[in-house]
Amino acid sequence: MPAIYTLALHTIRTHLQEKILLVVFVFAGLLMVSSYVLSPLAVGAQQKIVVDIGLAAVSIFAVVVIVLLGASSFHMEKERGILRALLAKPITRVEFILGKYLGTLATAALVIVLMSGLHMLVVLMCGAKVTSTMLWAVYVTILEAGMVTALLTLFSCFTSPVLGSFFTIACVVAGHFSADLLEFARRFSTGFTHGIVTGIYYALPNLGLLSLRSEAVHGLSIPQGMLAAVSLYTLMYVGVLLYAATLIFRAREVS
Repeated sequence: MPAIYTLALHTIRTHLQEKILLVVFVFAGLLMVSSYVLSPLAVGAQQKIVVDIGLAAVSIFAVVVIVLLGASSFHMEKERGILRALLAKPITRVEFILGKYLGTLATAALVIVLMSGLHMLVVLMCGAKVTSTMLWAVYVTILEAGMVTALLTLFSCFTSPVLGSFFTIACVVAGHFSADLLEFARRFSTGFTHGIVTGIYYALPNLGLLSLRSEAVHGLSIPQGMLAAVSLYTLMYVGVLLYAATLIFRAREVS
């Protein structure tokens, strides 16, 4: 545990030194402020537009931060010899994977909280109230960040930064439309094809579950037990991904 904690802190410090965090935060802030400026154009829906665009911006830019920071971190440490030096110490590869994962996730969570704070400020400026559903929407966005970070950690173990980023983004996009994939399997595929498509559906992360934007925008209540269910689902999925990442990383030679 001390090794995991130390590696996580090292990862956080490394990420916070990257200027890309400031750039992402500025762009997210501009997007949220622009939603406040342009919302009067939509008569009767100003507050909904601000909430919708703000939550979407937080989610999208969180994924951008994870991909930009996490994809190159593993390979930069390998090229600089830092990875080999770390593994020469009494640090297991499991501890290394967990430390890198937790450090990247903590950085992403910090960015999400800061962007969400700015979003809540814009919401208050337009005369709306910050509801509990909006706060829970931030929570499930952090869950989504945990899943995306686990995907990137897995791909970084056996691919280049470019391919790792591409595979992660592809899984994120597919994960948000996985329900459509299952519907396609039910309607248009049969036999072997149905089995393949259904298998892909269950293999992909169901990121559609990790969104409360609709509830926050329209003031709907969160279904009972949903938060506990999505939390458990995320923990299980992340656990499987990190286990696979440790198996792959153990089998690889570090030069």
